Amino acid sequence: MLKVENLSKNWKEFKLKNISFEIGKEYCVIIGPSGAGKSVLLKCVAGILKPDNGEITLNGEDITNLPPEKRNVGYVPQNYALFPNKNVYKNIAYGLIVRKINKCEIERKVKEISEFLNISHLLDRDVKTLSGGEQQRVALARALILNPDILLLDEPTSALDTKIKENIITELKKIKNIPVLHITHDLAEARTLGEKIGIFINGELISFGSKKILKHPTNKKIAEFLGFNIINNMAIAPEDIIISKGDEGEVLNVIDYGLYKKVLINYKSTIIKAYTQKDVKIGDKVNLHFKSMLKLN
Repeated sequence: MLKVENLSKNWKEFKLKNISFEIGKEYCVIIGPSGAGKSVLLKCVAGILKPDNGEITLNGEDITNLPPEKRNVGYVPQNYALFPNKNVYKNIAYGLIVRKINKCEIERKVKEISEFLNISHLLDRDVKTLSGGEQQRVALARALILNPDILLLDEPTSALDTKIKENIITELKKIKNIPVLHITHDLAEARTLGEKIGIFINGELISFGSKKILKHPTNKKIAEFLGFNIINNMAIAPEDIIISKGDEGEVLNVIDYGLYKKVLINYKSTIIKAYTQKDVKIGDKVNLHFKSMLKLN
């Protein structure tokens, strides 16, 4: 179990402010906009940065001041940090070689983890020839092969195109029986992977809990970040808006995603975002019906 208590850190332009949360053997996604300080939090847990205040415990042990190599943490940075002068096999095996594990055991573990992540066919490849998705799998394998007490993932799909991103998310869903702390700005990743969710804005963890918090914002700051519409201190999800012909509003823009359209509407002098499968065009006059509204604190 990971427990973070009153963690604070000033680093460059980032500032963490009294962060507290805990996770067990579950997949936790911390979501927030770029520049919110999420990576600083992850680096504090990894031991790359030392907090100014607060405490980090892992499985009951205070690791706040331990160096990274003493924490048994699996850390996958945004750039994957693979060794360019080693092939895939040697990248994955590196940590076991450093620990002086015998050769047969290394071969067994590399075979096992490469099969788990569907990269057995890449073991002899030069890492410089790998695609982004392949590099990501190799970086995951290198972290998981050491049986870490926690896996830390820094924006693991941010540099990947849509199809490869979906494949990596499928691989990440396989990871069980270990705490995972995954940071991202992608709401779809949080909804798909997160058993626990934290919302992180301007260095503060402003909401933390089950994935239900993504559908039930408690204040305006959270609602705006999650893409809800705000009318008279009420939050309305774009998918909870029904568009019909009328004269209360005017369609300002339509983005066609195929299965649905994202529509911007000037509704009683407020810009409203809605999703619809109806045939609407810029300039159409419309009425709106709200299926569900949440009162904000």
